[in-house]
Amino acid sequence: MATVAIGQPLSRKDGVAKVTGAARYTADFAAAGTAYAQLATSTVAKGRVAELDTSGAKAVPGVLLVLTHRNMDRLQPLKFIFAGGEAQSSFMPLMSDEIRYAGQAIALVVAETQEAADDAARRIGIAYRAEPAAASIHDQDAGAPADAAEAIEIGDAEAAFAAAEVKVDAGYTTPAQHHNPIELYATTASWQGDKLTVYVPSQWVKGTQVGLAKALGVPPDDVQVISPYVGGGFGSKASVMPHTVLVAAAARRLGRPVKLLVSREDMYAAGSFRPATTQRVALAASRGGSLQALIHEQNGQTSRMDQACFPGTEMTARMYAVPNIRTRETVIATDVNTPGFMRAPFETPTFFGLESAMDELAVALGMDPVELRVKNEPDKDPTKGLPWSSRSLVQCYRRGAERFGWSRRTPEPGSMRDGDVLIGWGCATATYPTQLFPSSARLRLAANGSAWVGCAAHDIGTGTYTIAAQIVADRFGIPMDQITVELGDSRLPTGPFAGGSVTAGSLSGALVEACNTARDRLLQAAAGPDGPFAGVAVSQLRLEDGEIVGPDGPRESLAAIVNRMPAGVLEVEGAWAPAGMTAENVERARRGGVAMAGPSYPTFSAAAFGAEFVEVRINPRTRTIRAPRMVGVFAAGRILNAKTAHSQLMGGMVWGLSNALLEESEIDRKRARFVNANIAEYHVAVNADVGSVEVEMLDEKDELVNPLGAKGIGELGIVGTSAAVANAVYHATGIRVRKTPILIEDILPLA
Repeated sequence: MATVAIGQPLSRKDGVAKVTGAARYTADFAAAGTAYAQLATSTVAKGRVAELDTSGAKAVPGVLLVLTHRNMDRLQPLKFIFAGGEAQSSFMPLMSDEIRYAGQAIALVVAETQEAADDAARRIGIAYRAEPAAASIHDQDAGAPADAAEAIEIGDAEAAFAAAEVKVDAGYTTPAQHHNPIELYATTASWQGDKLTVYVPSQWVKGTQVGLAKALGVPPDDVQVISPYVGGGFGSKASVMPHTVLVAAAARRLGRPVKLLVSREDMYAAGSFRPATTQRVALAASRGGSLQALIHEQNGQTSRMDQACFPGTEMTARMYAVPNIRTRETVIATDVNTPGFMRAPFETPTFFGLESAMDELAVALGMDPVELRVKNEPDKDPTKGLPWSSRSLVQCYRRGAERFGWSRRTPEPGSMRDGDVLIGWGCATATYPTQLFPSSARLRLAANGSAWVGCAAHDIGTGTYTIAAQIVADRFGIPMDQITVELGDSRLPTGPFAGGSVTAGSLSGALVEACNTARDRLLQAAAGPDGPFAGVAVSQLRLEDGEIVGPDGPRESLAAIVNRMPAGVLEVEGAWAPAGMTAENVERARRGGVAMAGPSYPTFSAAAFGAEFVEVRINPRTRTIRAPRMVGVFAAGRILNAKTAHSQLMGGMVWGLSNALLEESEIDRKRARFVNANIAEYHVAVNADVGSVEVEMLDEKDELVNPLGAKGIGELGIVGTSAAVANAVYHATGIRVRKTPILIEDILPLA
């Protein structure tokens, strides 16, 4: 019987290493002679350094180097990642006396011990010429809205909206939010002559390799970036951060390894964050519930240095069958570090707006919210007119409603109670575009029956090590414990970056190609003049459960065939690219650039979909909101590992709950800085906040997106949750909250 590994709920290959502490993260690597670094950061958000006294820092015993703008080596500028570069921001600290945001690095201290570096950083004397600054998009000193993405115009949305029988026109607001991965940002840099090795928690080792090489003026082949394990990223580690470049420069200056561990507080300015948004969503429908117009406008926060636009309306425009659509994306410049990717960065804010508005429209129509969505299910991509590779959203809603017990819902707000506790039920749609990245993978089969897989892809906790091994196990019948997977090293074949839910679909395409090549080589060797099936046509042989089977039943193990090859090893490389991708873009990816495809391809559009249902319970006296029950049903093509996929979707829903009720980066608007830069005050969902979370994945067949029909799931689960929570709060209270997080004070009018 053939081995079947793909799709099985197998435990993670790296699970034991992680729970026993054997897995080595960036901060665990320290070469002999390592020196330790600490950042000194700005207390103002805008201006210039007026006075700088480093004498106190240099006097601390053990201090080796104090880098400031006065003595920093000149570095080559890097382009912002959204502008086709590799950097988290185009602005590099220490290149001048200019201050662009609070928490910006103004010095890097290196010492023999971490304690000495910390002490010295505190002893730097500095005075500023501060200027007025704005960290909030609601401040009058913030920039004026500027167009930042191409608008979508289909039909005449304004005229259709004006003429419609039923309409909703409302504004929605989401705040700035910060990543808080368990693993802090860190960098260890070491030079051996002209060769640089950098350990950094990275979601993109190839891009980091290229970016560091550019900044430091060395060939990319002289830079190796290593990141075998990443303790959470969520987008924050997907580009080159300034401190990584500074540490590499300091290590070159000193001629010895340098290690920096960024503190939790400093992380809030060292990396990126989810930008705040304001939105207008206008929906119009006939009395029967058929959508007539969709207008979605979004203002998003960016920095003064870079235009970071997150056009989530590209997917809201694709969501429903609407004949008239207009979107507009603008950005507002503020004095902050540049925003960046944060799990489902485009869709998380915009679907809060769209799916809240859909609920408001259902109320205005007197229509069930599920039925409104089902009624407006499109048979093709509304923006491109292309068929979907697969789309099972209606099935998700039907199954989700069944599991949740939606038929027992009474529509009137406040009509469902448990004693005096108010109960609300809400639903919302989740989606995430199926995006793919050209990738390569190396496969090595050995005569002892083992296998090795290598790719410069990443496992940021999503299970990449495991699914890579499953693909090989499924094809060759090799036990999982005899398959070694190596990831997170820039010297391996080019893989996708770990963002946009591209890893599984992209890496699997490359691995399938490698497996196909290895299979063909094995069959040819078996049928060759020195093979066990000499004289038999290759077409009459088949690969089955680790053996080659002849036409009359004789078998020969793969290990025996490999043993006949030179050095007893078969090594092949497979390369794969998404449908319609140009050779130029494939080459760009190979050289460490970004080359994404999707959600629209030459002949189809592709996305994963889901339906989320949430129950909230609200105490009428304390106004506390609890969500004891959530149900999510998702369709994301072929599921490669049922266990890791379930964890990803559940984790997304939990984060969505946190997004809806807790998370906000608070701004001191007078000083233009984020003030809750710690886990104590930046609230996230914990065990006590999370009740029952049910996840179901439909069996969806997709023959177009990639060889295994796998869509991304890492970001899908979070997209619909916050709107489902807000809709449930309305159902419980009759109060429509159009902002996140939803706080007690937002429902104080509750009678």
